[in-house]
Amino acid sequence: MPVWKKILLEGDAAVLSDTAPSDVDHAASSAGVATDASRRDHKHDLTEGIVGTLKPVDGTAAALGTDNAVPHLDHIHALGPLVANMNFNKKQATSMALDVQAAAPGTPVDGQVYFNTTDDHPYVYVA
Repeated sequence: MPVWKKILLEGDAAVLSDTAPSDVDHAASSAGVATDASRRDHKHDLTEGIVGTLKPVDGTAAALGTDNAVPHLDHIHALGPLVANMNFNKKQATSMALDVQAAAPGTPVDGQVYFNTTDDHPYVYVA
């Protein structure tokens, strides 16, 4: 279902927690009640009693994989599809501004962005 999605601005997202996470154990799972977000590098300690019982997820031996389709660091993605040709020559588009209005545009297209003046947030259309 196509919708306009609000783009979060600074201060909209949860505050990061400085509290150490709980140890992993056999207690019942829980979604939790904290309103803080965890950091991407947070770490849970593993209760020592279960370390020797860990098995590969599918029961087979661990493997690095065989896929050799690794992209080069300097690979480039095409910028399309566009309504008209736009040649930025691999440069930044400067001095661009969002369409500013009090309501969503009437005939949106996928990826269209506008700034809503009633709640001071940008929105992107997702088809």
